[in-house]
Amino acid sequence: MTTGYLYVLHGRRGKIPESNLELLAGFIADEGQLGRISFLEGDEQTLEDGINDLQSQPGVDHLVIVPVLLYSATHMRWDIPARSAKVLDPSIKVTVTEPLAETDAVERYLERTLGAAVEAFPNRRVLLIAHGTPHFPEPFEQLQALAARVGQAVGVEIVPTNHVGHPKIEETLVDEHGPFIVERLFLTDGRLAAKMKARVQAIESGDIFLPTLEDDPVIINAIKERLAQAGV
Repeated sequence: MTTGYLYVLHGRRGKIPESNLELLAGFIADEGQLGRISFLEGDEQTLEDGINDLQSQPGVDHLVIVPVLLYSATHMRWDIPARSAKVLDPSIKVTVTEPLAETDAVERYLERTLGAAVEAFPNRRVLLIAHGTPHFPEPFEQLQALAARVGQAVGVEIVPTNHVGHPKIEETLVDEHGPFIVERLFLTDGRLAAKMKARVQAIESGDIFLPTLEDDPVIINAIKERLAQAGV
């Protein structure tokens, strides 16, 4: 059995983003995988391109699709299944791993980074911002639970909120006031992360913004965890 691994990133229309590419390419090389990287957004290196490429390789009879996404929302539940079904060879076994936010790797990362930030900037609560979704309740429920666990571990209240969906940043900051330590639970440090920062700064002043997860080894650690759980 030869297994092909397809790492599926969010991507961006009009260009191939560089975020996390070197990190993932290094992991694929280190593991000796037959691996490809694809994007859900844009017209280059699409999900369909990656599937077609891997299943055309000699001997490939198992395809592992690894969504490099944090939560199970529309991309996980709708886009990846619907789009992949149109091009998958029915003779090839397919495994799709779970998203990354609910891994021990991400939780330990938050405990370390937020623990250090709380020591450096005492007497501040944490504002934990995820992308969010208006379509499913589970991602925010999972974010709330994660905030409670990490908050207990580091000894500070963590206030969860969303970029989209309910509650949004502005809704949360009606009742919750800083200055905060702000953790944007996001895989890239691009346009959306900047928008999150600007929206907080339009309401609050004096907040401390921590880096996103972009290019951090926690992404690889979380992927390894999901691959191990899937037995692949």
